[in-house]
Amino acid sequence: MACRELPPDLLIALQLRQATRMHPDLEKLLALQQADAEIARLSEEVAALPKRVTEIETKLHDAQTGVETAKAAIKADELARRKHEADISSLQQKISKLREQQLGVKTNDQYKALVHEIDFAEKEIREHEDKILEAMVEVENLERQVKAAESELKAQAAVVEKEKSEARARTDEDNDLLAGWREKRTALRAEVGADLLSHYDRVLRLRKTALAEVRDHKCMACQVMLRPQTYNEVRSNEQVLTCDSCQRILYFDSSREAAPAPVEEAASSPAVG
Repeated sequence: MACRELPPDLLIALQLRQATRMHPDLEKLLALQQADAEIARLSEEVAALPKRVTEIETKLHDAQTGVETAKAAIKADELARRKHEADISSLQQKISKLREQQLGVKTNDQYKALVHEIDFAEKEIREHEDKILEAMVEVENLERQVKAAESELKAQAAVVEKEKSEARARTDEDNDLLAGWREKRTALRAEVGADLLSHYDRVLRLRKTALAEVRDHKCMACQVMLRPQTYNEVRSNEQVLTCDSCQRILYFDSSREAAPAPVEEAASSPAVG
């Protein structure tokens, strides 16, 4: 299957082939390294997508929880209001009985005691009424919040479904690409000698990359300077050489070589008369 774009290492291999003669194993190994890099990248992306879907679903769940929490608070306020209303009703009945008792008292002290109880009961009623008003205001605020949250939840649910659909589509696409790259890798590995392939696998496992470009007399992977003879041999790309420091397989890209500085003509001396 075709890739989204021409891989960098394959592009390098083509440039090298056009610019200079190149050992065929180097071309194959550059292509193999790109295949391994793409397989690793796509595998990591596929493995990360389920986590991404979970994060998307969690975002929606949090929004749903916010709506449910606000609704539960409304229900709790309504229950509290009914409790206050019931308490007021009980207190009103109590006051009625106390007023009836006032009609039958015989002493002033008894009458004052009943008045005190009625005043206390009326005070409690006012407190319950204040709490009912507070609960009503709170319910109104919560209902506005729920309405706004439900509207936002509906919009967010559509976004979440779109994101999940895109994540699933990306997974399918990555799996198709993985199949193509794995097929390509298998074909490339079959074309590389066993000893060279073993060295490639060992370095790739240890270093994450098995090939390194040589530039400015050094290995660009480990930044170690090469011996002049080794550098000249690598520049020819006619044999497979490795870095003495990191053991990566070396190649040279002449297209990256700095152009020589232009030679300025010497200014002519003025003629002597």
